[in-house]
Amino acid sequence: MALDGFFLSSIVSELRDTVEGSKIDKIYQPEKDEIILNLRSNRGNTKLLLSASSSYPRLNTTSKSFKNPQTPPSFCMFLRKHLTSGIIRKIVQINMDRIVMMEIETRDELKSFAIKRIYVEIMGKHSNIVLTDSDNKVLDSIKRIGYNVSSKRQIFPGVKYLAPVFEKKINLMRINEEMYNKTLIESNQGLKIGKFMLKSFYGMSPLLSRELCHRSLLGEDDFLGEIDEEKKDLLYSNLESLKRRIEKSDYYPVIYADEETGEYLDFHCFEMTHLENRSPIKFDKSNEILDIFYYEKANFNSFKQKTSSLRKKISNLLDKNRKKLGKLLQELRKSEKREIYKTYGDLVIANIYRIDKNDEVLEAVDYTNRSRVEIRLDKRLTPSQNAQKYYKRYNKLKSAEENLKEQIAITEENIEYLENVLYNLESVSEIEVFEEIKKELYETRYINTMDKKKNRTGKSKPIRLVSKDGFEILIGKNNIQNDLITFKLSSKDDLWLHAKNIPGSHVIVRAEGKEIPDSTIEEAASYAAFYSKNSKQKKVEIDYTKRQNIKKPKGSKPGFVIFHENYSLIIEPKKPLSEQ
Repeated sequence: MALDGFFLSSIVSELRDTVEGSKIDKIYQPEKDEIILNLRSNRGNTKLLLSASSSYPRLNTTSKSFKNPQTPPSFCMFLRKHLTSGIIRKIVQINMDRIVMMEIETRDELKSFAIKRIYVEIMGKHSNIVLTDSDNKVLDSIKRIGYNVSSKRQIFPGVKYLAPVFEKKINLMRINEEMYNKTLIESNQGLKIGKFMLKSFYGMSPLLSRELCHRSLLGEDDFLGEIDEEKKDLLYSNLESLKRRIEKSDYYPVIYADEETGEYLDFHCFEMTHLENRSPIKFDKSNEILDIFYYEKANFNSFKQKTSSLRKKISNLLDKNRKKLGKLLQELRKSEKREIYKTYGDLVIANIYRIDKNDEVLEAVDYTNRSRVEIRLDKRLTPSQNAQKYYKRYNKLKSAEENLKEQIAITEENIEYLENVLYNLESVSEIEVFEEIKKELYETRYINTMDKKKNRTGKSKPIRLVSKDGFEILIGKNNIQNDLITFKLSSKDDLWLHAKNIPGSHVIVRAEGKEIPDSTIEEAASYAAFYSKNSKQKKVEIDYTKRQNIKKPKGSKPGFVIFHENYSLIIEPKKPLSEQ
């Protein structure tokens, strides 16, 4: 979960009450990209954390302890020189985006009052902490950005500080109904709602965008140009409601945790009604949320960080294939309308005696449905050539249809495979499983390189469980394991289970000559639901059939199978109590 501009507005609102007017007593730099300001005021002592970490950038008060290096880094010493004993006079959020400016009153070398500014930019890997003078001339920054890094925006001593600007984005606090309808809606008809929200407003995050869509009875993938006026008005009403709550500082700080593991997954300063399957934990302050959320995240050894590069690559491949499929389907729809061109050709031939040399339109009667049609003519061509032009277009679309259907089938298979790989990458927690996924992608030519020196881990093993009735259950953790348990570790009378039409693990129940009871089938089905993309849903549909009905087409990708005989059941996902 990334810290967005709207949550940051609640942080700034709280900091105005707790930090403005405070004196900077001490300054520390516990990490290369983090600063701690020890503050004193009549309200008590406070620690303010400024982080430009690429993983967890943030700005918040903290109660945590930090270990400082014996020798302070140069940027820390520079801040001490300029800011120690300074008074924080003002804290401002720039444009409702993830940039905060703190104005600090200090004394210069001649003991005269001077104004210094700290800009905290919370922008993922581009996050930064910048110190400027009152004229916004950069004095120094925790990350210097030269011309060799960025040709558009430089941050180093002596240059003028300029905040990042996104010309097409708008500050929500300045929007009105006319601007919404003319500037935003009319100019973004071709966008999906989710992308429109992120593209249009400063500080908008995917989480908040989904919530606004949910409250407006819209799907993120709905196209803006296709929604009715009532839903457009409802979306604007929800945006206005959000604006009013910010104006009144009416915030609701909350963390959403996994119902089973308790792991913190999301947070915001407003209620997220679309997160129905997560447990909300209410807090008094947004600063408390950042303090605990990122502390827990920083100490949680998330394996996903090691897989992020590959996940991004697979996501990009998925996007490309989905766009390709959309274009192919569009072309197929065009080809299916080819009969109209044959009809035009026939009508031109049938009415050839009525066509004069410079005619651009032929009005004729289509006797198949007794309707009048207007047929465009190219006056540079003869009537016969015009007819041949329509026949040629008809024949071209007819021959294209077969090729399009073949390409659609290939692209759909690619999408299904990549979705399954992405699910495996998102749920992977073992280095052996991860290396097998990389090997699989290399062998299927989805990635071009494979570091064989690093691939020295042992083979991973599928999950092995014993049901309450004493039947062995096998669960694959990637496509290689799915093929292994389905085609090598099982026999024809075993039971095969899989979540219906979504990425997930193959599950095998070993029969060993016995009849598998319904209770074991339901237990295995609940595991198949848990080890699927829809594991967070309340109910998941599961297909199951005898292993002998499962076939793997020749040349198909790892994990891909087909079957024609099966039963289905709908069941609640369940995490196994033990893994043997």
